[in-house]
Amino acid sequence: MRVVQTRNKRVVFSVLLAALLLGGLLTMGQVPLAVSQPVTIPVKMIKGPIPMDGANPIWEMVPGVMVPLSGQTITTPMHPNISVKVVMIKMATNGNEIGVWANWGDQTLNNTTIGPQDFRDQMAVQFPVQTSGAPPFQCMGQPGGTVNIWRWNAEWQRDLGAGVAGMWDVDQQYPSIAWDFYYEEPAGGVTYPDRIGRSLGPFNPGIWSGNIMSDPDLRISPVEDLNANGFSTLTTQAHQDVLGNGLWEPYGALKGGCCNGPTWRVVFKRSLTTKDPNDVQFSKGASVPVAFAVWDGANMERNGMKGISTWFTAQMP
Repeated sequence: MRVVQTRNKRVVFSVLLAALLLGGLLTMGQVPLAVSQPVTIPVKMIKGPIPMDGANPIWEMVPGVMVPLSGQTITTPMHPNISVKVVMIKMATNGNEIGVWANWGDQTLNNTTIGPQDFRDQMAVQFPVQTSGAPPFQCMGQPGGTVNIWRWNAEWQRDLGAGVAGMWDVDQQYPSIAWDFYYEEPAGGVTYPDRIGRSLGPFNPGIWSGNIMSDPDLRISPVEDLNANGFSTLTTQAHQDVLGNGLWEPYGALKGGCCNGPTWRVVFKRSLTTKDPNDVQFSKGASVPVAFAVWDGANMERNGMKGISTWFTAQMP
């Protein structure tokens, strides 16, 4: 290879200026200047159950990794100006279950989509179903490369305390609302098991068709267990296996956490192995690719409008 040298200061200055401008444009567009090797997230072995409370002192003993996020700009809908630029991740196992702990700064609590102007906070963990070989495309996988996604939903978290209806509905969001009588509605009021007129058939096709977004009875936690093998293929699994819990902390910093000020802390938990062929499986000593995504409802982030990471490697003990 022949190396060409020059002492022309104008040429050198022009080359350096062009590189600086290109780097600035890529940075503003949140395009990484280089692709590094995947960072390892050690999965720490602990004794006892995986704590579902993100503030449990056990999580302070687990090493954390700061995961950078960038705006999803590959397919529509896009949102390059994301709010959350980094999320702290911790992972632990007790030999039977695996837990993922996530913590990120979020100035506002967004846990409803009742109004057309409302968008929820969310966080997702993604694994390839087949963990051997090169991982599939980091954005929702690809044909022949299915991913298993665990998506925590702040609105579902709120639904857990919504009372007999099992979900935060228009009734709670707008307590002074009034409506006409619905056919076959129980005289004692509307409860979820008895929502005959409003919830079945033409009155609520979402519940009638078995849509987990409409029927909280199909959920086991605020986390939805999903699969995807490319854009526009996100599918809810027939069997939900992942538990979760999230809490928004409005005051101060969480000990052992990522940042000062208001934060979300979310815990995911699942058995190391399941009988579902569409689930990722974890084994002793395995290296499992893992990626992450965060949505900030206050920034109108939803669907593909989110902050995403590249693939990392979860190293099982």
